Amino acid sequence: MLILGIDLEGMNENLVENGVNLAKDRVTEIGAVLWDTEFNQPIQIYSELIHEEDRIPISDEIEELTGINDIMLIKYGLKGEEIKMGLERLSLIMKKSDFIMAHNGPNYDIPMLRALFERFRVPFPEMKWIDSKTDIEFPKRIIANSLSALEHAHGFINPFPHRAVTDVLSMLKVAAHYDFDRIAALASSPKVKVVADLQAPNWKNQRDVDEFNKIKSKVSRARFSWNPSNKKWSKSVHRILIEEGKLGYDFDWYVE
Repeated sequence: MLILGIDLEGMNENLVENGVNLAKDRVTEIGAVLWDTEFNQPIQIYSELIHEEDRIPISDEIEELTGINDIMLIKYGLKGEEIKMGLERLSLIMKKSDFIMAHNGPNYDIPMLRALFERFRVPFPEMKWIDSKTDIEFPKRIIANSLSALEHAHGFINPFPHRAVTDVLSMLKVAAHYDFDRIAALASSPKVKVVADLQAPNWKNQRDVDEFNKIKSKVSRARFSWNPSNKKWSKSVHRILIEEGKLGYDFDWYVE
């Protein structure tokens, strides 16, 4: 199986508070690594800095985090027609792969990369994507799933964090600890929302309250999230896990 790992670095208007703003946010670096799962080795590496003229200037925070600054992008980044040619090369590599993998791809890399392709009128290959945050069955002892936390949990440190191609290599090194066929099966399975069937107790009855808190603790440890708007504890899971009977929650739940 061929997996193409992709990571982007970017300059975003206000990613933490508002998420991706495709009207203003711009990609500053693309890293991609084609990985052969039979050998667990990279077979092709793609890395480019990107300098779009309408991008937001690199902030001090982003320069400190990535090492990328405006001078680097002006001096070494692809510009204008070069960006289009670079995306066409990337498209060819994407089409070689069976799956594309990104860490938190649905929330960042996929929309940012698709928008970049659209700005330069390059057709965006419609491929199957793996999210290495959610499509790998990490052991329960691994709680944090940021890339840096996963590197540490798997016994190594990325010497160049927050640079695109080295982040991709780190992501693939983590993924290589697991069964790629299983990862692909999970990525191919649709996500469904499961809701904990947790009814409010009679607050005047201490026994009911204690039982409620006991179940609520189990729900929280199972990493369900509380939604104050609908007053429900819910979690997104792969449908295949339900079909296989592998959820194993010791409290009542239902699919919404």
